[in-house]
Amino acid sequence: MKINIGQIIKLYRYKQNMTQSELAEGICSVSHLSKIENGSKEANQDTINLLLERLGISQEKLSQKARHLLSLLDEFQMNMYFYALDQAEQNAEMIIQHEEQFFSLDLGIQYHLSLFQFYLLTEKQPLALKTHRVLKKFEKTFIETEKEIFEYLDGIHQIKIGQLEDGLKKLESCFSYASVEQSDLYYHYAKALGNMGQLGDALEATHQAMDLYRQKNNFKRIIHCTLIHGVISLELKAYQTAKKYIKEVILHTSLYPDAYIKMSAYFYFGVLLKREGDFSSAVPYLLDSLNYFNQEQIEDRYCETLYEIATLYAEYDRKKALPYIHELLKQPRIQPNCLYMIKIYKLMIEENPLDLKTYLVEAALPYFEHNELHSEYLFALRTLLTYAGAELDDQAYKFYTKKLLDHLTVYLPYYKKA
Repeated sequence: MKINIGQIIKLYRYKQNMTQSELAEGICSVSHLSKIENGSKEANQDTINLLLERLGISQEKLSQKARHLLSLLDEFQMNMYFYALDQAEQNAEMIIQHEEQFFSLDLGIQYHLSLFQFYLLTEKQPLALKTHRVLKKFEKTFIETEKEIFEYLDGIHQIKIGQLEDGLKKLESCFSYASVEQSDLYYHYAKALGNMGQLGDALEATHQAMDLYRQKNNFKRIIHCTLIHGVISLELKAYQTAKKYIKEVILHTSLYPDAYIKMSAYFYFGVLLKREGDFSSAVPYLLDSLNYFNQEQIEDRYCETLYEIATLYAEYDRKKALPYIHELLKQPRIQPNCLYMIKIYKLMIEENPLDLKTYLVEAALPYFEHNELHSEYLFALRTLLTYAGAELDDQAYKFYTKKLLDHLTVYLPYYKKA
């Protein structure tokens, strides 16, 4: 391991409130010490030993410190792998306290890669973005294993910020890397495929991840894979299968406490009940998950849950929908298709047919059609004819009725499949 001895001398001198003159006295000149500390001059070993002795440290102590820091990183990685987030949080706090020492012992890249992974794992997107920027500055200095791990983590990062295709390509390139944990790679690959609607491939990747996690007795990640099974079944409208998997997750999180996964399971169980038309049973699950995501400041999941509650109440109890709609419209991370849908619901509830017609015709319908959002496009056409039909002249009414019938004719197999 390469040790930046000049940086270590400077660090320990600062800690002991020593000036360069005080440290250098009787050993070397101040200018010579300055060059050693800045790395512009290599000193002979006798000079180094004298400087370290005056500071009360030794080469052996530095080696011990390096081994200690590496053991901290190893423990951090282990707790992240087994999803022991409370312990990982403690690891992160301790590691951050030793930031200067990690860099002085040439462990700075490993330090930032581990923190980047932790911030991605715990959905701390602002900190993940900040750490990503730091790593990009050092990217040209990475050794091969650091390049591989960064490419893997960067793929996860891109997926989390919505760049699904780019993120998926990066993950696909990592399957040949020995430095990347394959079980975690398959897990994130499965989630990305699911987000892109490639449900069959997502299911296969989930099976691969679960098999690898079982080999290492990684019980929490097995629970996570079970949740993915449930979500995929939900999207396939296999509601009984989805209910079985999601209930299993809720049960297991009582044995292996995991608040995030439990509340995620609550969210999907609420969505399942909503799709089955059991609105009153869905509400408590969605509200519990909403409160958790808000408290933990997990913005994407908070927006997602707000949307489900707002649209549920828009169908079930419209007076209760507006506060959630107004809260959702304040969120900067709301997805565009959700934003268009929620504005439609808002105008419907406010019983403003003229504004509703204008918004549907000029904004929502063109957006849904351009982006091939078939379900949303059908909803917008039906809403226009049902709630704002009186604002259309005869020609326009016939035009949009024909649009609706043509759309159903073309995409009826799609709706049956969906």
